[in-house]
Amino acid sequence: MFRHARVADSARETRTAVLAGLAAMGLLTLPSAARAQLAGSVALSSSEMFRGESISSSDPVIAAGVSYDSRSGVFAGASASLALNTEVPRISALVQYVGYAARSGELTTEVGLIHRSYARIADTDYRRGFFEGFAGVGYRGVRARLYVSPDYFVYGRASYYAELNARLLKVEAFRLEGHAGLSLIPYEPGAYRRGLRRYRDWRLQVSRPIGPLCVSLGVNGTNYPVYSDTGKARVFASISHAF
Repeated sequence: MFRHARVADSARETRTAVLAGLAAMGLLTLPSAARAQLAGSVALSSSEMFRGESISSSDPVIAAGVSYDSRSGVFAGASASLALNTEVPRISALVQYVGYAARSGELTTEVGLIHRSYARIADTDYRRGFFEGFAGVGYRGVRARLYVSPDYFVYGRASYYAELNARLLKVEAFRLEGHAGLSLIPYEPGAYRRGLRRYRDWRLQVSRPIGPLCVSLGVNGTNYPVYSDTGKARVFASISHAF
């Protein structure tokens, strides 16, 4: 089984999560093309979660990001995450992204490109940094995205990731969000099997604004062995601020 670190959410993920009641835990939402906006965010999390697993070795993380949405629909941004432990704090992830979004009524579509960088990686079959192109669509509280990475592996075979995110419940100031993801990963060169391996991840997260902050608590899991060979669910919490 391979083991390596995956990167956390982009600045857009972090900022939108705060505004929507999700505190920088892996949900890429659809941007608004209605007006130009420059925004920033900071978040403190018990663990940096991405697609079902901790990529900070279960260490707490502080993350900061900046994003820009133009009136034309072009958006861009960047983020950095710092893992905190009993030794020396380390950068766990760096993310940069750019894209274009269009809105028609309550329907939003988007395309873009993300570059993700790891602080460290255990398996040399995986790159420390890689690109993902994406296309997404959203309607009201439901959003879907498909990602394609041509350089996720050193040997260059494309990998894929699909996700569905939905607002499940809103009770007064509390929001419950759900996520389901599917990774399609090619076999290594020389493997006797062909095609794509399939791995699943999921997340449930409840959040609530408290003054200028947003507090969230969630649980997620994955059967992707690159992250973990246990398949057990993990609990995480965060507090964040968008400005």
